[in-house]
Amino acid sequence: MGGRTSEVSAATSNVLLESAYFTRGGVLLTARRLDLHTEASHRFERGTDPEGVDRAAARCAQLIAGWAGGRVLSGAAGFGEAPSRRWVSVRPSRASALLGYPVSADAAVEVFDTLGMTNRTDGDRIEVEVPGYRTDVDREVDLIEEIVRMRGYEHVGSTLPRAPHAGGLPEGYAFARKAKDVLVRAGLREIRPVPFVSVEDLAMFGDTDAVEVANPLRAEEGFLRTRLTPGLLRTVARNQALGVDRAAIFEVGTTFRLADPFREYRKAGFALCGPAGEGWAGERRNLDVLDAKGVLQALLHDLGVHAWTLGGVPAGPFHPGRSAEVLVAGAHVGVLGEIHPRVAEDLGIAGRVAVGVIGLRAVGEADGRPFVFADVPRFPPLRRDLAFVIGEDARAGDVQTALEEAAGDLLGGCILFDVFLGGSLPRGYKSLAFAVDFRAPDRTLTDEEAQAAVEAIVDRLRADFGAELRAG
Repeated sequence: MGGRTSEVSAATSNVLLESAYFTRGGVLLTARRLDLHTEASHRFERGTDPEGVDRAAARCAQLIAGWAGGRVLSGAAGFGEAPSRRWVSVRPSRASALLGYPVSADAAVEVFDTLGMTNRTDGDRIEVEVPGYRTDVDREVDLIEEIVRMRGYEHVGSTLPRAPHAGGLPEGYAFARKAKDVLVRAGLREIRPVPFVSVEDLAMFGDTDAVEVANPLRAEEGFLRTRLTPGLLRTVARNQALGVDRAAIFEVGTTFRLADPFREYRKAGFALCGPAGEGWAGERRNLDVLDAKGVLQALLHDLGVHAWTLGGVPAGPFHPGRSAEVLVAGAHVGVLGEIHPRVAEDLGIAGRVAVGVIGLRAVGEADGRPFVFADVPRFPPLRRDLAFVIGEDARAGDVQTALEEAAGDLLGGCILFDVFLGGSLPRGYKSLAFAVDFRAPDRTLTDEEAQAAVEAIVDRLRADFGAELRAG
C-alpha cells in the first residue's frame, strides 16, 4: 500500500519508475486472501498488456519530464520476458450457427485484418494470433463476438432458432411457480431473503449439519440455511419493528444440508401474524394457526394433494398445543403451527405468529388426484347438520375423513362448524357438529336418499370411533 517514507511529496527530487506485469489469477487470489484491494490490484485482476511494460515506463518518464520539469537519466534494468502470444482458432461454420446468419471465411479474415490481428487459414479453421492487449480474447466464442461486433449487430435475425427440446419451464421449477401462484392468491406476499443464517438460527431447531460459508456477507451469518422458518420469523420481527403490525408472507426457496458435499431441498413456507382484518369493517381478531391451516389446505389442494393429515407435535420452537406435523400417505412432508410465545418474544415478535412449511419435492412425488373439470351443479343440495358425541381424544380430522368416505358419491361438501365440551355431555366426551351437503349431478335427491347416506355415516362413525348421533 506504500508508506510515508516512500510516497512522493513536494520535497521529492529522485523518483525510481517501476513498470511490471503480474498474472491475473495470482493478484486476484492474494487480494482476496489478504482482504487488501487497491487500484493496482483491480487493474491487474482485469488483465493488463504484458507487452506494454517498456512503453508504459517510457510514457510515464516523458510525462514527468514534460509536465513536472524532470530530467530522465539514461539506462534501464529489465527482468523477464513477456509471455508468447496465444493462438485461438475459429470456425466460420460455428460462427454461422451461433449468430444465425451465414459467415464466410473471407468475411471473418477481413474482420481480423481490420483489427490488426495476424491470422492464417488451416482447413476449415482460421487461427488468429491474440495481441497482448486483447486480454478479453480466450476462446472461439470471443472471436465470434468480434465478427458480429465489426460486421454489425443488425445482421442478427429477429426470429428465434428452432430448439431441439420442448419449451416451457422444467417440471421442478414449474411446480415451484405453481406453489407461488397459490400463495399469492391466498393473500400472501413473497419475500426473498438471503439464504444465510446465524448460529442462533441453527440453535432454534438444534441443527448441526449446516454448510459453513467461507466468505459470508455478514460475519454473524456464516452458514447456509437449513430451514425457511428462521428467515420468515426474522422478517416478521423486522416488519413489526418498522411499524407493520400485519404480516402475511411466504417464500419458495432452497435449504441446504451437509452431506457429500451437501444436499439441496426446495421448500415453500409462509408466516402469518397480526390482525386478521384492517379498517373499521375488519375482523377484530388476530391471525392464528387456523388461518395458517386454511392457507396450507388451499396450497395442497391446488398442488393436487388431497389425502393429507396432521400428525404429532413437531420438534423446534413450536407451541405444543397449536402445532403438528404435515403427513401425506403417512410420510412427513412439513410442519404447521404457532411459534411458542417465549420464542416469539425473544425474537421481538408481539402476539401470535403461525408458520407453515412443506417440502415441494416430497409433495410433488405424492400421488395426487387429477383435477376434474365439471359444470356448475344444476340441482340444489340437501343439507343435514349432524352432531356426534365422541371421545374427547378423537381427532376431528380423522372423524371428518371417515364421514366423507361413508357418504360416498353423494357427498357435496362437509364442514366442521362446532366443537362443544361440558354441559350435559359425560366427562371425557365432546360434540363435533358437521354441516353435510348431499347432491347428485343428474337429479334432485329425495329425503329417503339423503337419510340412507346419513345412516351410512352414523354406522361408520359408530364402528370406528364409538360415536353416537345427538338427537335434536
